[in-house]
Amino acid sequence: MGIQLSRRPTTEEIEQICIATDEAARRVLFNRISLKLMSDLDVTVEASGDKPLVLDVDIGVELLVRDENLQALVDRATDAALLAADAKVRELDLCADTQA
Repeated sequence: MGIQLSRRPTTEEIEQICIATDEAARRVLFNRISLKLMSDLDVTVEASGDKPLVLDVDIGVELLVRDENLQALVDRATDAALLAADAKVRELDLCADTQA
């Protein structure tokens, strides 16, 4: 997934994008998994560069019980995180083409 940026984002804008990305991933996970069943959750969003801005999203979840669907859920959370980043970039009017 890639968006052409019209300008370099500020440090504050990059922080806002990372926060939106993190929150979206957590929202997906918390909607499907009870906090009581999680022994560990780590969502890491790293931004590098500025134009292009590259985001790396890493989600690690450990459960107290085995769940064979966990990887699919992590994949959905990752997808939701990247969609949230896309939406935040558009909200901040950083897109070269806002119609895309």
